[in-house]
Amino acid sequence: MHSAFSCLTQKVEVNYLIPAIRKKLIVALEKEGLKDSEIAQKLNITKAAVSKYKHKKRGKEIKFPSEIEKEIIKSAQAIKNGKSASREIIKIINKIKKNRYICVICRECKK
Repeated sequence: MHSAFSCLTQKVEVNYLIPAIRKKLIVALEKEGLKDSEIAQKLNITKAAVSKYKHKKRGKEIKFPSEIEKEIIKSAQAIKNGKSASREIIKIINKIKKNRYICVICRECKK
């Protein structure tokens, strides 16, 4: 059986999860009416990084389970309203790990 730790979860988080979550947060924040400069400020990244995520030059497209997609949308709204982006991303990652979605995502990233 594949365990969550056999695929170096930290590496998966840094190289795949965080960029994929940021990418989805950017899309959600854009739908909330935020400009690239506002999104960059809220996510603590550069405006150029926002552009790269939007133009698919950064952040692998990962199909998250619907429960996680909903959590990302909720987090985008929380970030828009002043919550810490880092804390929201950590909350999403913890939910992914708790529900063992990390194993599915790890296999998807290796495609």
